[in-house]
Amino acid sequence: MKKHTMTEKRANELYCDAFQLYGNEKLVDYYDAETGTFYKYAQYNTIAGFCCPFASVGCMIACYAKGGLHKMPSVKESREKSYKATLDVRFSEKMIYTIGVELTSRRYNGNVMLIRIHESGDFYSLEYLKKWVKIFHAHSDGRVNFCFYTKSFLFFLQLDESEKEIIRAGQAAGTIAFSLSLDDTTSPEQMALAMEVKKQFPLANIYYCTDDLSKVKHDQECDCANCAKCGHCTHATGKTTAVKVHSVSKEQLKKYQSKKRKTTAA
Repeated sequence: MKKHTMTEKRANELYCDAFQLYGNEKLVDYYDAETGTFYKYAQYNTIAGFCCPFASVGCMIACYAKGGLHKMPSVKESREKSYKATLDVRFSEKMIYTIGVELTSRRYNGNVMLIRIHESGDFYSLEYLKKWVKIFHAHSDGRVNFCFYTKSFLFFLQLDESEKEIIRAGQAAGTIAFSLSLDDTTSPEQMALAMEVKKQFPLANIYYCTDDLSKVKHDQECDCANCAKCGHCTHATGKTTAVKVHSVSKEQLKKYQSKKRKTTAA
C-alpha cells in the first residue's frame, strides 16, 4: 500500500475518523526488551452503557467510562461519533483501510499497533462483532494486535465456526487477546454462557472483579495501575486475573455489595 498524506487520508471515503491513534494514562506505549518489539497503542470505543447489552449491575455501578468519562462533552461527542461509524455497512472495510494506512505512518511503521477495543462500550450486537472478526482476519499478519474485554458472551457463541476459528487462530498466534469480564453480580445465566465461551475458546482470559480477592481462584492479581505492565488484556492467554472493585466510593461499594447479595440470593 502506498503512503498517503493526511489530506489524502481525510479525503478518502474509506478513512475512519472515529479510530483513535493513542491509548490513555494506563494504556501507554511500551518496549518489550525480550522480543525487541515496540508496542504502540490505539483504541476504538463506543458508548458505555448504551452499547453494553449484557452489563451486570456491578459493572454499571463501578463503570468509570459511564460515570466519569462520558460527563466530559468532548469525550461524549467522540463516543457517539465512533458508535455511529460502526453502523455503516462498510465499517469493516473502512477500518481495514484505515489501519493499513496508519501502519505506514511514522508512529506505527516498524512497530506493532496494539488496538484496545472498547475502553468504553462492548460488542452490542452479533452483526457488530462479525464486523470486527473481518478486521481481525484482514490484519492477522502480526503487525496488529487486538485486545478487549467483553460481557457479550452470547454473540461469541453465535458466530459461525469459520469466524470462531479466526479468533482462535489469532489467540494462538498472539495477535488477539480477549477477556471474559465477570464480577460478583454476574447472573447465573451469564456465568453459564461465559463458561461455554471459555470451553470453545480455551485461550480466553477471565477477568474477575470482586470485593474479596480470596474468593476467586486466580493466576494473578491486578491493581489497574498499568495495563502494559500487567499484560492481562494485551498478551496473556488462558489466565484468570482477579481485581478488587475499584474507582468507586464507599457508598458505591456498599451498593455493589448489596446488589451482589441480592443476585446471590436469587
